[in-house]
Amino acid sequence: MKRRGLLAGVVGSAALALGLVSCLAPWRERPVRLAIVDWPAYEYFYLASRKGLDREQGFSLQVDQFGSLQDQRRAFSRGDVDAIATTLPEAIAICREVPARCPVIVLVLDDSNGADQLIADAPLRSPADLKGKRVGLERSVLGEFMLLSAMRPHGLGLADVQLRYDSPKALVAQLKRGALDAVVTYVPHSDALLADPRWRVLFSSSEIPGEVVDVLAVSPELQRSNQPLVAALVRSWWASRQLAQQEPQQSTALMAQRQGVTSEQFLLSQRLIRYPDQAQQAELLAPSGPVQRTLLQLQAQMRQANRLPQGVPLPQIAPELVR
Repeated sequence: MKRRGLLAGVVGSAALALGLVSCLAPWRERPVRLAIVDWPAYEYFYLASRKGLDREQGFSLQVDQFGSLQDQRRAFSRGDVDAIATTLPEAIAICREVPARCPVIVLVLDDSNGADQLIADAPLRSPADLKGKRVGLERSVLGEFMLLSAMRPHGLGLADVQLRYDSPKALVAQLKRGALDAVVTYVPHSDALLADPRWRVLFSSSEIPGEVVDVLAVSPELQRSNQPLVAALVRSWWASRQLAQQEPQQSTALMAQRQGVTSEQFLLSQRLIRYPDQAQQAELLAPSGPVQRTLLQLQAQMRQANRLPQGVPLPQIAPELVR
């Protein structure tokens, strides 16, 4: 009887354990798909995946890179990916295009401090000189926001320039061959232009601090159904940042190689990007904090530019997931 009771207890415990595993299994079996573009800060997610930091957190991270902000945004809007590393203007654009997929912001990744730029032919000395000129940019809210931020103080709007839309690499190539007078771009695509005296920076994100912010956002479905998984994704970011500090040379080399730049170029780009630490997240993502205020400011600017209809929701913020 005792053995029978012991065996029953063992079987019962095993069944309970299997039940718990089955509850966790759905998010352990399928990789979390994260959409990124060619932006230096996003490479830390690649580093996390390459070094197995995701698996240490109990999940598998699949980093999907897209050639443009528009393609990345569409992939998230369609539901092809679970999460997106993006800017606040692009997050609002997703809400505009597919309100049901309006993303939930769970982490502030970085603040562009000069890494996003408006670059023009050297004879053009001010954004005021762009009137009537051919300006290239991605078909993205961020590109238009940067251009408007540069021109508005000079009394110019989007209608005062000839807009040309293309991918980041194609825009740089067109500027080089004289098909464009200026481009809105960012590192690493701007690296070759910055090193050449034929072009100059007319405006950069350093002039609008706190407004070109990159965030990690997840689908509303994932946030509702599996907060532990979202928290694990957030922890993988911090683990990657910590690894880069502990093993700087190896980590930099891996990220630079994937971006197609030298380690020196990658480190130079890092000087133009600020990374808030873990202790700052609660303040940044507070209900009336900097991210919420910037979202409201962007909403007003986009409505003024007829880029955002009334009634479009703003991205939600879930600061409780950063802990």
